[in-house]
Amino acid sequence: AGYTSMAQKWEAGAMLGASNYNGDLAREIVLKESHIAGGLFLRYNLGKYFSIKPAIQIGTISGSDQNFKENKNRNLSFKSNISEISTTREFNFRPFGARVRTENFTPYVQLGIAAFRFNPKAEFNGDKFALRNLHTEGQAKAYKPVQVAIPFGMGLKWAVNNNITFGFEFVYRKTFTDYLDDVSTTYPDLTVQAKTYGPVSAALSDRSGEVEGATSPRSTQNDMRGDPGLKDWYVFSMFSFAYRFTP
Repeated sequence: AGYTSMAQKWEAGAMLGASNYNGDLAREIVLKESHIAGGLFLRYNLGKYFSIKPAIQIGTISGSDQNFKENKNRNLSFKSNISEISTTREFNFRPFGARVRTENFTPYVQLGIAAFRFNPKAEFNGDKFALRNLHTEGQAKAYKPVQVAIPFGMGLKWAVNNNITFGFEFVYRKTFTDYLDDVSTTYPDLTVQAKTYGPVSAALSDRSGEVEGATSPRSTQNDMRGDPGLKDWYVFSMFSFAYRFTP
């Protein structure tokens, strides 16, 4: 019996869905900037109501000023892969966990901690450039490509039988960086920028000169480029399939 209850506590599963972003280049989530995301997870059911879920997930986020009228002239854009490793604690609203299931359906909430890697890139003259090492805001030190996030969100789980569980979850990641999109503070002096970090860095720092009708970049040093007071977020909306190990 000991082995039976132990085995019923473990599940292994896979997730597939969409990844998205919210930050300086998207004040709200833009559906057309959604990308396919996927992941693998284990779930350890502590009891009827709680489980622990370690997971790895990968996705892509992107944003563009062209999606927002008021930002079109700034004309910045980015795309970044996100790879994440996390562990979250799930709380089921109905008894759904280990041993006998009295319910075959439950909503749940989750909260945890994650480490993620990101690398924003932008397209310029037909090529893709990684922005971090171009120091586009003249920052002396490049931001770290691996950061910590707090995943929190809600989901639904539905047990088809003793072994198979389907689910859907919508989980925000609160990050502690404002550079998911490589946009945070102010414009550098573009002449100094070109000398220090090269002409491509200066060109990608201020892209307002590429807008139709513009003749040259519009920024002067210390003009606001982003809003450093608001950190960036990313979100995974995932369908899941889990297999529960029963002897």
